Amino acid sequence: MEGLSDIGVEAIRSGSIFGLGFAFLFGLISFLSPCVLPMAPPYLAYLGGTTLDEISGETGTIDRSAARRVFLAAVFFVLGLATVFVLLGMGMAGAGGFFLSWKAQFAMASGVLIYVFGLHFWGFRRAALVALVSLLLVALWWLILDQPFAETLEFAWPGLLAVLVIAIALQMSGWPNLPILNREARFDGPSGTGSIGASFLIGMAFAFGWTPCLGPILAAILTFAAQSGSVTGGAVLLGVYALGLGMPFLIAALFIGPFMRWANGFRRHLGRVEKAMGALLMIVGMTMITGDFERFAYFLIETFPALATLG
Repeated sequence: MEGLSDIGVEAIRSGSIFGLGFAFLFGLISFLSPCVLPMAPPYLAYLGGTTLDEISGETGTIDRSAARRVFLAAVFFVLGLATVFVLLGMGMAGAGGFFLSWKAQFAMASGVLIYVFGLHFWGFRRAALVALVSLLLVALWWLILDQPFAETLEFAWPGLLAVLVIAIALQMSGWPNLPILNREARFDGPSGTGSIGASFLIGMAFAFGWTPCLGPILAAILTFAAQSGSVTGGAVLLGVYALGLGMPFLIAALFIGPFMRWANGFRRHLGRVEKAMGALLMIVGMTMITGDFERFAYFLIETFPALATLG
């Protein structure tokens, strides 16, 4: 087992252990968010230069050539958004050398930021209470794991205190959530739809512009990329996020009729998806503040050494 810890650190930094799993999961959840899922069917029809009736069978027959165009357009749409995300990951990781010299402090600050993004999805009306409950759950978690309470608190208290103070301030601000994340910049792309070039450009515009739902989660993934210190690791991490977000688009394009019926029924659960998204961000934020995120990654590597060679 000699050198395993060093391998583990490198694996975590390259995004090949814990970060990749969360990146893919966050991508899937991003697709289920209220500003992506309802727009998927009309976007797919728009990209393919057709109508929903033609590709969903609502008119009695499915236009097979239109369905093929939609799937091909969806492939290039996903490639477009993946291109932007990968470039963002490479840029963030390239600048991450500075952050690596302050790795612990940056991880804690990132955890606080990610936790606040999670609160955004829950709303700030009870932010202080949610933060207080989170702190109590952290203490309970330490007791369950029989961690040295005083030693762990000595490391984590600045981040935990920051979470509580910021939550109180946000609740007192009167904001329902973060105003900047409620702005949305959309680019409809070229007027000539149905072409692979137009679909690729619209995919890039999607990655840049859909900030309300993608912004908080994307920021969380980018913090992992910044800590990787590896341009390749950052690219892979954001590529996996793009895969998690893009794969449902491709499945929807292949089975547009059943997908539309499922999506119409799933709309009533979109509020719960936002809550789940916020809870997951808060959990990740707290584990980054306390160091449990990295400790769990070490545990995975020591239990399953083969994981250190992935990625």
